[in-house]
This record gives sequence, C-alpha cells and structure tokens, in this order.
Amino acid sequence: MLPEAHAGRPYLSVVATARNDDHGGNLLGRMQIFIDSLVNQVNRHRLPAELILVEWNPPAERPRLTEALRWPADSQWCKVRVIEVPREVHARYKHARALPLYQMIAKNVGIRRARGEFVLATNIDIVFSPELMQYLASRPLVQGRMYRIDRHDVMSDVPERATLDEQIAYCRTHIIRHCTREGIFKLREDGIPELEADDIAPACSGIHFGKGWFATEPYHEGRPSRWMEKRAQLLLEVPKGGGVLEMDIEQGPGVFPGGEKLEARDSEGRAFAEWTIEGRTTVRVSVPESRDGSMQRLEMYVPGGGGTLLNDPRVLNFLFVRAEWVETPAPEASPPDDSELALASIEAGGAGGLDESSRARALKLLAGRGIDVFGPGLGGGGAGWHGLEQFGHLKLQWVADDASLKALNAVGERTIALLVEPGPGVEYKPFDLQVKNSDDDVVASLRVDGLTYLELPLVLPMGASQWRLSVPGGGMVVSDDPRLLNFRVYACGLVEPGGEAAPKWHGMRMRTGPPVWDFFWQVRRQERELAEIGKPVALHCNACGDFTLMSRNDWFEIRGYAELDQFSMHLDSILCYVAQYSGITEEILEEPMRIYHIEHGAGSGWTPEGESEMYLRIARKGIPTISFDQLVELIAQMRLLHAPVIFNLDDWGLETIELPETVCQ
Repeated sequence: MLPEAHAGRPYLSVVATARNDDHGGNLLGRMQIFIDSLVNQVNRHRLPAELILVEWNPPAERPRLTEALRWPADSQWCKVRVIEVPREVHARYKHARALPLYQMIAKNVGIRRARGEFVLATNIDIVFSPELMQYLASRPLVQGRMYRIDRHDVMSDVPERATLDEQIAYCRTHIIRHCTREGIFKLREDGIPELEADDIAPACSGIHFGKGWFATEPYHEGRPSRWMEKRAQLLLEVPKGGGVLEMDIEQGPGVFPGGEKLEARDSEGRAFAEWTIEGRTTVRVSVPESRDGSMQRLEMYVPGGGGTLLNDPRVLNFLFVRAEWVETPAPEASPPDDSELALASIEAGGAGGLDESSRARALKLLAGRGIDVFGPGLGGGGAGWHGLEQFGHLKLQWVADDASLKALNAVGERTIALLVEPGPGVEYKPFDLQVKNSDDDVVASLRVDGLTYLELPLVLPMGASQWRLSVPGGGMVVSDDPRLLNFRVYACGLVEPGGEAAPKWHGMRMRTGPPVWDFFWQVRRQERELAEIGKPVALHCNACGDFTLMSRNDWFEIRGYAELDQFSMHLDSILCYVAQYSGITEEILEEPMRIYHIEHGAGSGWTPEGESEMYLRIARKGIPTISFDQLVELIAQMRLLHAPVIFNLDDWGLETIELPETVCQ
C-alpha cells in the first residue's frame, strides 16, 4: 500500500523558497542538507508529508534547482514539489531589479498550493531535531494554534554527505547561538549562555542567565540591566559550602501601579521566598551547593504582572540591575550590637525584659531579620499587617487581626518564632494569640504577657503553608490612631526545632530606595490606551521566519504573509500578530524539540553580527523595509483594536497565475 503522502492528502506540507544564486554562501550545500535530512526523517518516522520548494525568479545563467540538487532515491513518505515563479512574473514588482527574491510572497505561493492538513513555513538551511519530527509524526496538531519553536544556530560545516545521525550529532555539538522569545544569545561549548561583554553579573562569577531573560540594555551612567517577564532562570556555579546571591531589582511597567509579588523557586521548582518589590529593592538568596557539584538552578517567577507599554511589544515586569555573590560575616566576626541594640530599644520602650533563655533566642531571631520584621523562610505583610515602622535599630509591625503568615519551601519539623508585645487593641493586657490553618482550625493558642518570645513547633507539608494570627476579644480602637493595633511584632522567623538553622534555600529583602527608572509617569500618561489593551500576549518573534506552523485553514483565514513590495524584514513578525489577533493561539514547542539553523555569510540574511551590513546593503539599493518602530506601532494598533490587520486580497499567493511545477522523485 502506498504511504499517504502519495495515496492521499499529506498530514504536513513544508514550504520554503530559494533561487540558485549562492545567497549566503554555499546555498546549494545548505539546501541539500535541508532536503536530505527532512526526507530521511519523514521516512524514519513515517510522517505523510510534502516538501514544496518555491523557486523564485531563477537566474538565467545558472541551472534550475531541479537540476542543481540531488533528490533522494527513497522519498516514499515525502513528495517533493518544485514550483517556479518565472522572471516575467517577478519583473512586475517595483523593486524587481534590486530585490531578486520576494521571500514572503514566494512562501505564500507554496502555502496557497499546499495540500497538507497543516503547513510549516520554513527556510532552506534548517535541520529538524528527531524529537521534533517524532512529535509531528504523532499527529498532535490542532486548528487554531500557531506553533513556534526556539532556533539553535550551528556552525556552517555540517557534513553534507554524512548520514542523518551524523548530521544531527554535529548540530547538537556545534551550537553557537540560541534564538529564544526573549532574545538571541551566544552559547558556550557546554550550551550555557555566555555573559555579555558588559553584564549585570561579574565575569567569571559563575552566574549565568538562562531562559526568560532579555538581553542587556543601558540602565544608568553606563551600567547594564536585564529585564525579565514571567519567569527567568539563573544557572549558578555555587561557591564551596553554599553562597549568598545579592540582586538589585526595580519595578517595571508590567507590574505598575505596584503590589505584584516576585517569587524565588529552588532547583525542584518550589517557592522558598517572595517579595514585594518597591522602588529599587535589594534581595539576598542563600543557595546551597548541589550534591553532585553541578550547577544549581534558581528561577525568578512573577505570579501576576503582565502589563505593557505602547512603544514596546514585550512584557517587562521586573528590571534586574545587579547580581553577584556576597560574603556574609563569620559568626565570630559579625557585630553583636545590631540585635542587642534592637532588643535594648524594645526594652527601653517599656516592654519589659526576657528570661535568659528567651533573650538568647530573641537575639538570634532579631539578627535574622531582613528589611522588615521577617526572617528566612517566612513571608507576611499582607492582610492584617500594618506597614513597617522603624526608629533607629527598632523595627516593628503592628497587627490588627487575622494576619496572614506564609512559610515557603520548608518541609518537615519547623518552628515559627515570634517576638511580640500586646498593644492598645487589647489594652496592653495579656492575651491568647491563636494560630489558625487554612481550614480556619485553631492549631495553637499561645499566651502573650508583656514582651514575649514564642515558639510554635509545626510539621510542614511540601510547598507553601499558610496560617492566620488571630486575637479573640481584641479590637479596641484608641482615639489618637484610627488603626486597629492588637499587638506588635518585632521579629518573626522560621527556624529548626530548638531555634537553630533556617532552611538551606531562603531569601531576604535587605533594603529599598527610589528607582532610577520610574515608569509610573509613562503608565499614567498612556492609562486609557493601556486599559483598552489589557494584558496582551508577547509573542515569540525571533527567527519566526524559520518555523511557523499552522493548519492550512488558518493560513487561508489570515491570507498568508503581507505581500508588500519591499524587503521581507519584520513581515514574519507581523504575520504572528495577525494570527494572534485572528484568534489563533501561539504554542511554543519546548525542549528537547529544536530546529538547527546552518550559519550563512554575514550580511546575506539576518545575524546579530551582520545586521548593520544587511541594512546598509538594502538601503544602498533603495529597497524599502519596515523599521522596528513601525513594527511596534502596528503591533500596538492590533492590541488596541483587538483585531488583526489583514494586508492581502483573496488572490494572495499569486492564486490566479498558473505556475510550472516539477515533482522530483
């Protein structure tokens, strides 16, 4: 029985375009690898497919692609079709003499004539990973989705006449660049992203920025910064014995007007710290060594956020301006007077004294506080808490009632320790402090009599645990303060039984100050438009010309790429947003699925190193192109309208022109 590619409709159509002009250097060699690897993988995974090569404006002095390339002898699962757009059709376009290939119109020609249920628009120097082809062969695709993927750029010397497995092995071990949604980054030999020449972490610090970080950009006085959106991964070579990572962070427009949390998650994905970033905030994270000496993975995560600005298609939640390891003083070298002065200030305020045992533990608890009254492993400051008050070494927070308290990433037997004192809400009299769980059950009742050090042993489950601190019978309001002040907390921390060490992974907020980049005025100025936009999706537009996969029906719904008489730069990004606002949802195919892009000559197509040369070349020829600012303006328009901008008429893809076609097998 014949495979479906020959007997009926193929599941997948793969569309690419080229002409035999050696564009980018060794064009035929790169294209031969693309064809051979695709056909071999389709056969191996028994995927009914067709490859459509659109040969646009063939050079008169060179052989046609059907003659210049070797065609696989065994292509039973993949029909190969070459569709030619003759020179006389190309000559109709205004810039035909300066621009020999209209790439996106050529792809539309192939998409328009594709027979597959799903159509992949790609380029002629791409090698697909076996994991990706196996996924496609399982037929998981659905209508209403636009499938995108990261691109891995590899060195140009992929062996042309090697076996498929040898070519894949070369690609896996010769990666030079990673094209992600957030940016395009150089990689080390081990696949770890390189620090940029001027980065927010010192060179040779062992701090590496994985997925989720945007490239560096200027911050203030020549210093760099990095944005994160939803989640961003840090790959850490931890100092021997564990390290303390200190980071300076500011709010971005994605979280204004404020109040959004930033979480830190350990290598197993468990949240162990959360902060509200106000102004410029310094936080510290204690990171243990991994058991096998490998890198630790720390993820910064934004549960909310998602706002935007009109002049930037990205979602910019938090701005990181520094990340480095810091040394913490050894116990014998640390100044003892900070916590002692704090306790002395408390006692001088008339709170009374503690017995010797409680005093020692209270001093340890006070020494472990961050910028507020909370120590490692605990988070509070939400409902029921009043703001931090500080007078010299004395810090405190008043509590009304039902104050929330959360433990993060602390499993097993732990102890909540508090240093508290009655307030006017209970007439400064002794009271019972109730601790309630999430089911509103009272798990403990602790007596508070004057200045009191409390310990509450608990067995914590995996993940976050939350309680409420409640005061039965409190609630008296004094005449000179409208707040309800039942009791005040000087320190609150999570410790091991007996008041010993905190969890190995923990975070602290160290200090805050005014931000250097204050986006509040910009958000307010664009308030009406931003409200209309809501929280938009920031699409993966890097290298989208190399892999955009949709159902054939969806391609026809949006009428393909914009057929503009100009250079193709940014037309693929426009298509992604047209699809998004036509109701076609982006889905990013994750690792280990990959596409490998064979490096071409600088200036012939887009590369980070050859970008300026490419733009200079097309400008000299007088070829118009869409600028990045124009792209951003068009995206903003679609976001405001919540509707696509459709460029083409019904006859897109040269639908009314009969074009020569050759089946190569």
